[in-house]
Amino acid sequence: MKKFTFGGFVGIAISVIVFVPLRLSERRNKFEFGRNNGIVAGRFEAADALEKEFGLYDGHTPYKVLFSVKTTSVVSMETNGVRTVRVIP
Repeated sequence: MKKFTFGGFVGIAISVIVFVPLRLSERRNKFEFGRNNGIVAGRFEAADALEKEFGLYDGHTPYKVLFSVKTTSVVSMETNGVRTVRVIP
């Protein structure tokens, strides 16, 4: 019985030594994944709000890209001396 108990404790100790660092590493990876996913979702939300407020890019005026997310870009442009923000879908 002592050998069985000792073997059980050794097995548990080895499992803890191996799986705790793996679990901590996976926790960091999942946190970064969620954070990056939230950043992308937030940028899409901001681009949608800016599109509703200022409209789409007309395609003629030179512009400066403020930020991009996937296929959508938010740009700054000057029209008739007024600087505005537009969205390129």
